[in-house]
Amino acid sequence: MPHVHHTLKQDLTRTILLWGSSFFALLAILFLISFQTLEGHILELMADRRLSYQAVEFDKHLKDRDIQTIIEESEVLVQDNMFAAILLTDGKGRTLSSSIGSNLESLSGIKGPLSAIAAREISLSESSLHLFIRPLTNQKNNIFLVMDGRPIESAMIKATVLMTLLLAILLLLSIKALHYSLRRQLVEPVEHLRKAIENSSIDESTLHRLEEALPDEASEILKVFEELKYSSDEMKTHIMGMMETLPACFWWSHDGKSYTGVSGKASSVLNRSPDDMQGAILWDWTASPPQISSNHLQLQQAIKRQDDKLDYAYQIQTDDTPFWYGESIAICYHKDGTLDTVYGIINDISARKLRQHEQAERLEMTNRMEATATLVAGIAHEFNNALAGMNGNLFLIKQGTDNEKKLNHINRIEQLIQRSATMIDHMLIFACKSTRRPGPVKLIEFLNSFQTSILPELQDRTQCDLSFAQACLSCPPVVLADQKRLHEVLLQLFRNAEFATKDAPLPRISISVDCFHAEETLLRSHPHLTSREIVHIQIRDNGCGIPETIQERIFEPFFTTREVGNGTGLGLSMVYGYLNQIGGAIDVDSSVGTGSTFHIYLPRSVIELKPEKKEHLLQGHGETILAVDDDQMFLDASHEVLERMGYKVIVANNGRQATELYEQHKADIQLILMDILMPGLTGIQTSRFIRRITPDIPIIFLTAYDRTQPMEAEVYQKNAQLLNKPFSIPALSQAIHQAMQPMPENR
Repeated sequence: MPHVHHTLKQDLTRTILLWGSSFFALLAILFLISFQTLEGHILELMADRRLSYQAVEFDKHLKDRDIQTIIEESEVLVQDNMFAAILLTDGKGRTLSSSIGSNLESLSGIKGPLSAIAAREISLSESSLHLFIRPLTNQKNNIFLVMDGRPIESAMIKATVLMTLLLAILLLLSIKALHYSLRRQLVEPVEHLRKAIENSSIDESTLHRLEEALPDEASEILKVFEELKYSSDEMKTHIMGMMETLPACFWWSHDGKSYTGVSGKASSVLNRSPDDMQGAILWDWTASPPQISSNHLQLQQAIKRQDDKLDYAYQIQTDDTPFWYGESIAICYHKDGTLDTVYGIINDISARKLRQHEQAERLEMTNRMEATATLVAGIAHEFNNALAGMNGNLFLIKQGTDNEKKLNHINRIEQLIQRSATMIDHMLIFACKSTRRPGPVKLIEFLNSFQTSILPELQDRTQCDLSFAQACLSCPPVVLADQKRLHEVLLQLFRNAEFATKDAPLPRISISVDCFHAEETLLRSHPHLTSREIVHIQIRDNGCGIPETIQERIFEPFFTTREVGNGTGLGLSMVYGYLNQIGGAIDVDSSVGTGSTFHIYLPRSVIELKPEKKEHLLQGHGETILAVDDDQMFLDASHEVLERMGYKVIVANNGRQATELYEQHKADIQLILMDILMPGLTGIQTSRFIRRITPDIPIIFLTAYDRTQPMEAEVYQKNAQLLNKPFSIPALSQAIHQAMQPMPENR
């Protein structure tokens, strides 16, 4: 947008005219608004004075019964243009005296005597005529005075016009006088000040003369300008001292191509002498022609675009060691757009880049573990379904034979199934998909029991220590976990430590426990932690240690450094997955030759323990059960097992069929045994449909792995249970027996 030039004189004139016009406009509006009111007020004052006088005179003449004098005085009165008519009436309203002025005759055409009624009508019909009435002393006679407002209106208009002209003349004279004063007192001194500032150097005599000519305010400005100008050179001499206090290297360039100056920090940040860099090409210290060319190209393009700032980040290889540098550049220009100076600050950001690289590797590992967990969970789901079907069929075979040799084979198969189920459960724990509900574990009692259980299995030379910090002894910690799973976690870590110390001269494994309030650093490095109140378990050994090259992979499933047959590689992955599932975390410190320390962080809890239930096989009494599962082999086995247990069974192989069968047999069905994960309608969706019909029907949900189950409220309702595949037949019988018990009524 083009700049519009204007002077102080023009601005001031425009402002005065604007305010003057506004003042006159406001004055005219006020005059128009109050004109009628003012005119009426003046007429009232004049009428009041005239009627007061005439009342006294007419009363005196009436006492003397001198009507002729009243008529004569009235005639004299109406000779004045202000008074259009005056009449005197008696107590009955009859006219005693009536006089009419020439202005009334011209307005209304009345020439004869005027009555009181006619006077009222005329004043109402003519806006310029105003009627005033005054009773005499005896209260029997009234004086009617008709006044003409036109003379007053004309006089007021003339006075207003004259006053407006005088004010306009006064305004113009004021503007002229103000222009003259401004020119002498402001415009000319400001012009002197501008010329003085534009002059690069002012001698003492010129400065003294200007200070005398300028007003105090302008001379103060000139003094401040001189002080700033002289102090700028001094500031430039101190700028380098200020830059030396920065932890970065500061440089500047007048041409944008070579270094004009460099701070002393170049020696520590860039390993270059500042004197050697002065006059050198920008970024010549990198000794990398491609990097120099790239940085120069970006800088010249930024100057061409008139950018104010520019940021670089680049890597330099020095003595086979990579270094990262971050550089912030500020570009200054002259008023005409040409380059003035380029300023730059160089920081060594190698440490920050290393942290970012470590975070990226950690994130990549987390993503890899999550992807592996999803794959493992899917495989575990299929295996659990198969094992559940095997369990049912083995139960039927076992019930149908008395051959001791066959029973031994069946028992071995059951043990293999249980072993496979345990391994698959470890896989689900790693995948954080285990459906076992955690309970409270008193940690001191648990660890004492754990130490007692493993001592007989230790090698003769191995020493095992267990210690508790004072914070744990004064307030025994409780954690929320599955006690069997936690035992397996510690046992796995203990077995690893025992394996690592097998060649140590004096093998030693120690377990220590402490409680503390977690800081932000720990929470950021372990995002799975769900509480700040932490129980810290350390398992330390003096074994062979873990090489740094494989420390990041030890928690991956199927990764092992042992020989074939000595491990599956699922142990530490199970530990990692289960601790994450219960809101905890695990970390390791290790070095080859000195041993390893595994750090377990568990969220502290205050829930009390409950006794475990024992499993016994319970028989039914002919109750009807609806069994629903999409695995036909498992469904067939479950059908026969339930009938052997004494129940009537209706089977459905999907949710849609289950809803149809329930609508047909809802009067007979007393329990529903249903898989959660099925194609089409899932077990949860099917339960919602059925419970619209019978809200309190008991349901036992079966799952080999269900990724949505922990978020579904139906599984946790009072008339619902959850069984994990594969399950034992006694566990199934007890779950059915418990589900069919009548619910206690609320009182």
